[in-house]
Amino acid sequence: MKLFSAIVMLVLATSSFASSQTKTFFYDGTQDSVNMSLRAEKTHTEYRYEQRRSVCYRQEVHYEVRCYGRPMSCHQVPVYRTISYPCMETVRVPYEVWDYDVEANVDLKIAKLPVALPVGETIKVTLWGDRLSLSANGSKNFFILSQETAMTSQMNGSVKFIDASYALNLVEAAPVVKALAMTDISLKNSVLNFKMGPVEVRDLIGFSLEVKKSPILGSDTVLFNRELKSSEIMIASEAESASANINIKDLGVNLTGGRYTLTAKTFFKHEGTLINKDQFEQVEASRTLIYKIR
Repeated sequence: MKLFSAIVMLVLATSSFASSQTKTFFYDGTQDSVNMSLRAEKTHTEYRYEQRRSVCYRQEVHYEVRCYGRPMSCHQVPVYRTISYPCMETVRVPYEVWDYDVEANVDLKIAKLPVALPVGETIKVTLWGDRLSLSANGSKNFFILSQETAMTSQMNGSVKFIDASYALNLVEAAPVVKALAMTDISLKNSVLNFKMGPVEVRDLIGFSLEVKKSPILGSDTVLFNRELKSSEIMIASEAESASANINIKDLGVNLTGGRYTLTAKTFFKHEGTLINKDQFEQVEASRTLIYKIR
């Protein structure tokens, strides 16, 4: 009886692991840290081949005499028919093979909120095999950024132990989203200009530019394509908008004769991983100008 009980306990212990586990916590703005323990299994996919009953098809042909026209010209023509019949087929079946168990201890540190806005964020931590990932959704008042600050792991028998730490930072979303609203774009005297929303925090808005020469025949030639430095773009702020100016010549690009495609892009510039990106329609915007020089 004791042996039976021991076996049952062992089965329960091993079956408590799954290939993944997700834990959540609700952040209301008062917590500064949280600790989570997760368990999962690391597996890999293998394949086996099985014989299964199926239905196969073959084509049969027979000939019929068909006559055409007033002078009656007759010919034998092939007539095809699809015949079904029972058969056995070989199928490739995937299955998961256990490698080892995984236990993860995760610490989350949350930076103090910069503004007094309503907070209600659900943070999810998922252990998939031996990989950790973070996601979030909630108030949409903030971009939630995650940075891995520490990660160690070690094997002990058939269990991999992981210790991980992440720093979470909440950035007010509304000023960034407004700034990314690009509108008109034009080029005059080698200066590219476009309109956008008001830029309240310059460090949170990134800019990039791509310039391509598009011949009538053949593929485009990329003349310039990279993120711009702060000194390479001038921002003139107004009450409800801003104007951005880029001097193309200062970037080493000379537009001579031909057809050019200029694409300016604005984007949310940040450090770390944006874990609630799916909550926002866009975290970047772009405008393209096709410019011809005769």
